[in-house]
Amino acid sequence: MIHRVLAFVSLTVMSAILIGQAALADTAKPTVAISLDIPPYVMDKATTGLEVDIMRGALAEDALTFTQMPYADLQTAVQKGRADVSVAVRQNGDETVFYSDPFITFENVAASKKNDNLKIDDIDDLAGHQVLTWQGADRELGADFERVFAPDSPDRANYVEVPNQENQVRLFWERQGSVAVIDRSIFVYFTKALGHSMDEVTLHHLFPPVTDFRAAFKDSKLRDTFNLRLAELCRTGEYEALLERYDVILQKTVCDKE
Repeated sequence: MIHRVLAFVSLTVMSAILIGQAALADTAKPTVAISLDIPPYVMDKATTGLEVDIMRGALAEDALTFTQMPYADLQTAVQKGRADVSVAVRQNGDETVFYSDPFITFENVAASKKNDNLKIDDIDDLAGHQVLTWQGADRELGADFERVFAPDSPDRANYVEVPNQENQVRLFWERQGSVAVIDRSIFVYFTKALGHSMDEVTLHHLFPPVTDFRAAFKDSKLRDTFNLRLAELCRTGEYEALLERYDVILQKTVCDKE
């Protein structure tokens, strides 16, 4: 009896996915807003990368058109009519779009050079150092980080948002005493690409183990299809295989349930 129930549930989920993908095939290709290249998540002008492959796996593989834009523009790309879907956004209570379940997680760290011998045990220890980070980081890394680098804070002068994360890592290696606040996998990728070794770096774990990001949709039915297929990628192990393919190591993934 249990086997029959499980088979029925599996058939129901797959039927919903197939119906959703059939509907997708009957419409114009959805436009997906995605960041500029940030290996290993988005690579080669959004033709490959972890985020790209997850989106293709969770929707019809050949039915997506990716459009790249700076990270700061992704949060409102759907609301402004620039895309049908926007990838890697934070849910902020905006009811004009439909948010997916968390589909990707980032492990944010503070990185310093061992030669600089910086003592950084908590977020307040970042004060007084030049902090290089991504656009909007002060709104995404928690209340303490926002307090230290608020627009009216004296330490705001040391806070630098860099739109291109390859440039962020390059500036980190060029500037003595600087600290990069960044996703660990992005930092590792560009550090190696620039000819440096992680043996030269100290990683300071000041933030939550992972930060979840979602996709924002203009259409609720497409969002529902995405959520169903994302759960299927987790169930079959395909999601874990993608993480391994791109050498993304996380303490917790979207497939790990509480």
